[in-house]
Amino acid sequence: MVTIKDVARESGVAISTVSNVLNNVGNVSEETTKKVMETVERLKYVPNVNAKYLKTNKKNTIGLFVSSVQGDFYRQLVQAVHLQCKINGYILNIYVSNENTSEEIYSMVISSGVEGAIIMNDGLSDNYIDRLERLNMPIVFIDREYSSEKISSVIIDNRSGVTQAVEYLINLGHRRIGYFHGVNNFDEKARFAAFCETMRKHSLPVDERFMLSGYFEEAVAYSEMYKLLMRGGELPDAFFCANDEMAQGCIRAMSAMGFNVPDKVSVVGFDDSILAPLYRPALTTVHAPVVELGSRSATEIIRLVRHEGEDAGSCYKLKPTLVLRDSCKLVSGVI
Repeated sequence: MVTIKDVARESGVAISTVSNVLNNVGNVSEETTKKVMETVERLKYVPNVNAKYLKTNKKNTIGLFVSSVQGDFYRQLVQAVHLQCKINGYILNIYVSNENTSEEIYSMVISSGVEGAIIMNDGLSDNYIDRLERLNMPIVFIDREYSSEKISSVIIDNRSGVTQAVEYLINLGHRRIGYFHGVNNFDEKARFAAFCETMRKHSLPVDERFMLSGYFEEAVAYSEMYKLLMRGGELPDAFFCANDEMAQGCIRAMSAMGFNVPDKVSVVGFDDSILAPLYRPALTTVHAPVVELGSRSATEIIRLVRHEGEDAGSCYKLKPTLVLRDSCKLVSGVI
C-alpha cells in the first residue's frame, strides 16, 4: 500500500510538506503543490482520511458547503436547512468556498469534522467525489444526481421546469425563442439541454443569434441584451432565461431601448424569486421549490447520520411549477 512516505520520497519533499499540501495548510509554493498532487495521482495515494474524520468528528453538527450565500436563492436555502437542523437538535455550520479548487473544497469538508455534509458546489470534480465517498461520511449533494451507500442527492427537476416553460411559449404561438445561459454548472447544463430537447421536439430551430450569456447576473444580461438591440435586425418572439435575475436584465434592456414586454418580446425566467412578482411587468417564471430543497436535504442528511430508514442513499427530484404572470403574451391570430 502506498504511504505518505512514498509520496514524499517520489516528490523530493518532506513528509510535513506533503501533509500541508493535502490539508491545504502552511505556506507551500504553487510549483511544489503541483508536484506533490501529480505524485499523489500517479501513485494513486489515498490519505487515511477516515482516521482524521473520526478523530475530529463533531457530534450533532451538520455542515452546509456552498459556493455563495448571496441572493434570494441562498437565503431561502440556508434558512430551510437551518430550521430543520434546529428542529432535530443539530448545529448548522456554513462553509463558503467561492472559487476554490476541488482540492481546497475537499480539504474544507474533511477538516470541518462535521457529522454530515450538505454540498452544493459545482467546483468539486468527480474524482474528488470518489475520494469523499471513501470517507464513509454521510453526504447529501444538492447540485448533482448521485447516490451510494452513504451519499444521497436532492435536486430540482430542471428538465420538467424548462419543458413546462418552453411548451407554454410555443402554445402561445412563439416559434423563435432565444435563451439566456447562466454559468456552466449542473443547473445550467440541465436547463439548456431541456430547452434544446423541447425545441427539437417541435421542429423549431435553436438559433445561435439568440443564444446569449448572462452568467446568472442581471447586469450582465442587461448588457448582452442591450448590445443585441443596438445591432438592430431580427429579434426572437420570446426569451427563456435560466434564472429570474437574467430575465429582469433582459426586460430592463428592452425597456431602455423602447421595446415593450410582452408586446414586442415575451420573457420567462426560472426560480420564482421573491422579486419576480414585483418586476414590471410581473415575471412569468418557473417556481423552483428552494425551501423544500433545503428542508429535504437537511432531513435526508440527518436520516443518513442516524442510520434511519433505507440502508443506502437515494436521489430525490423535486418538481417545479410554472407561475403565470404578465411577461408573456399570446401571438396575434393564435387560438
